[in-house]
Amino acid sequence: MKDVNLERVLVPVSLSGDGEDALKQAVFFKKKMNSKITLIHVTPAASNLKSLVQTELNKRLQARAMIRLIRFAKLQFKGRIPEYVDLRVEIGQHVPTIIEVANNENYNLVIIRKNERIEGLVGKLKMHSADKFVKDIKCPVLSVKDRWTYRGVRNILVPVDIRQQSRDILNWSIYLAKKLNTRITLISVLTVKIDLEKSLAYRKAKLLERSIRDEGIFCEVKIFENTGEDKIETILQYVKHEKADFVLAQGAQDILFGDSQSENFISRLLHDSIKPVLRLGTDRAAYFKSLLNVRVPISIRNEEMVLTEVVMNL
Repeated sequence: MKDVNLERVLVPVSLSGDGEDALKQAVFFKKKMNSKITLIHVTPAASNLKSLVQTELNKRLQARAMIRLIRFAKLQFKGRIPEYVDLRVEIGQHVPTIIEVANNENYNLVIIRKNERIEGLVGKLKMHSADKFVKDIKCPVLSVKDRWTYRGVRNILVPVDIRQQSRDILNWSIYLAKKLNTRITLISVLTVKIDLEKSLAYRKAKLLERSIRDEGIFCEVKIFENTGEDKIETILQYVKHEKADFVLAQGAQDILFGDSQSENFISRLLHDSIKPVLRLGTDRAAYFKSLLNVRVPISIRNEEMVLTEVVMNL
């Protein structure tokens, strides 16, 4: 199994209180996985000033922001900041700066506090910050709203998409299940009328289930038939009503090409799921390299062997 870890966790905070849940979630992972946490705050740069004056003013802004960040951290940790927590203040634009830090400094996870979806014309014209993070950050991104996993993790829900590669989702499912001592529920929604056991979604889910069970982890498959309603809504309703503590979602390759079903799916999960959503990363370079190395079988040797090749090697 490919090595995965959560050793370095980046947590953006605005110092207005909306970073508390993300920090608490990071501390939970620290206790389970011995993670090191970096709290990062980005403050806007001084503008419309001469270069020398602007540089000096930015230093002052950074120093003041660091004082506020220290106060914020001390408040969260009852007066004493643990050794496993680093504090960092950057000058710049909030979203681009965090994306740059996350991508260039090899963080294993970014945890963000998701806000309410922006409705109306402005929301349609401007990409939400959470969507921007998910689209451009290479490493996994965990979004939390009000329900971080303070009670522990007993069940992780994993939507299965037949269009996407499965190696990462399998590795992370096994890693998290072992570290958190939890079960895995694989879920897929059929959107066409077809015999359940003949569907690729069912066969792919069963192959994943078998691989997860081989690691000594309890895993089950849930397949829903839904030909008339919103597929994403079916999954969201399952998350809402079933005892899943968070959702592990595939990093969508076709999100790289702009608006797509996968992009809409990830965005809906981020904004509408009442439980935390962990979206795995998408490495653009690795993905495009894989496109150039796609191997098409000359002959179909054995249906299960070919399906296994599709699930594990694409």
